Amino acid sequence: MSNDSEIYSYLRSVSCCRICCLRYLNGRADDFLNVDEGLKKRDISLNSTDPENPPKRIRENVCVACLGVFESALIDSLLDQIRLSSDFKEYECQGFTSSIFLPIVFHLRQLSLWIGLLEKFPEKFKKDSSAPDVTVKDALKMVLNRKLEEALGKQFSVNGVAINIYFKYEKETQELQLLEKVKPGVFVDRKSRKHCRKEFITRNAFEKHFTPESLDLEQYKKHISVPPTIQDDSIVLEKINFTGPTMFLAGRYNKVSRELSQTPWVLDGKRKMENSVQEIMASVVGPYFRVPENSLIFSSSGREDVDVRCLGEGRPFVLEIPNAFKDYLEGSTAGELEKAIDKSKLISVKDLQLVDREELTHIKHGEENKRKFYRALCVLEKPVTLEVLKALNMDEPFVIDQWTPLRVLHRRPLLSRPRTVHSVKACACKTNERTIVIDVVTQAGTYIKELVHGDFGRTKPSFKSIIGQAIDIHALDVMAIDLDWPKRLRR
Repeated sequence: MSNDSEIYSYLRSVSCCRICCLRYLNGRADDFLNVDEGLKKRDISLNSTDPENPPKRIRENVCVACLGVFESALIDSLLDQIRLSSDFKEYECQGFTSSIFLPIVFHLRQLSLWIGLLEKFPEKFKKDSSAPDVTVKDALKMVLNRKLEEALGKQFSVNGVAINIYFKYEKETQELQLLEKVKPGVFVDRKSRKHCRKEFITRNAFEKHFTPESLDLEQYKKHISVPPTIQDDSIVLEKINFTGPTMFLAGRYNKVSRELSQTPWVLDGKRKMENSVQEIMASVVGPYFRVPENSLIFSSSGREDVDVRCLGEGRPFVLEIPNAFKDYLEGSTAGELEKAIDKSKLISVKDLQLVDREELTHIKHGEENKRKFYRALCVLEKPVTLEVLKALNMDEPFVIDQWTPLRVLHRRPLLSRPRTVHSVKACACKTNERTIVIDVVTQAGTYIKELVHGDFGRTKPSFKSIIGQAIDIHALDVMAIDLDWPKRLRR
């Protein structure tokens, strides 16, 4: 008899269901969905048994490993509840994913079976190796996801609506409490902790303290049955609920107002601005995905001050949309959302598109290595001269030392930050002899206003120190941001 047949015969003899037998034979989704074929592939006869190890029981009991979770009646009932659920029908999602919550007692029963296999087949299994089975949860997900695709007419997708399935077992606490007799020290330590959770034992604690190599197996078998005991009670379905996916909507925005903050500006409990870039977007995007506007999370590649416009190709941004009721955005609909946002006359957006979570690295990492392009309208103390223009036209990069500006010191730590200014170009204005336009390319994170006027010497060098006279900013615009993301759409 082959090893697979011997293992199968042993597991059947201790009242494992056929799917759980396949779990210990490296089964996969196709095997669990068609058990007969899965057994045939392993040259296991469906009708014969090992004459030396006949089954202990003829009738089919509740499986000692899965407690009946793979029984067709339970799975069919589960599928019907999901398919007919009015809550599920609320989600306009093209895909679904599943989360399964099983009782911790499954870990205990897996351990007892594993110890049984170690003793029965010492030449095949080693005490210090990991259990050879596909876990109940993984096998159940393989079965359910395939059946859910058929029942719901939707594809499995990590971005789909999450179907959360909870099971319970009435005798769980009764069985788990036996662990205290095996390793009482584990539970004395847990009980002494003030913030210990209410469960008798957590999964992490079980996996840490209860493994074959860490146990006195004789002590274990004195209190806990190896293999697991047969029970009359099956596992039962406790509840099903649904969670919408977290979607990520990316794009670029232009801000044309000099009286608009990027995010809600609240100081000492009072709003300083009536609106913000984030809120204008959220008021349009939230209703489409059917989520509250204030639940959206805004991120962008840097930020501009309230009185600074953002022009050119715009600033890349992402809106994180939790528990969305839709997991798709068609191009034509994205265009309609853009037009709706543009109606504010304060900002405009383009290139709206859904992106994967992994793409957020473009926004969140390497920010200081990016370049930003600014245009500043500045006023001098004296009329512009040729010497001033020559001094402020610099093609070679230089480094400034910039202490946290006084104007943001209430919300930023006091630090000295070196920043690279890559280039400066200046030209005089014909209409005003004391006005000058300066184009600056800098490392992200540079405070441009302080670069101009010096912030009482806290930025060195500054344009003030370079030209030797007072200079201040009248208006500032962001002209470009060195980040080619997200991809360009609908030009």
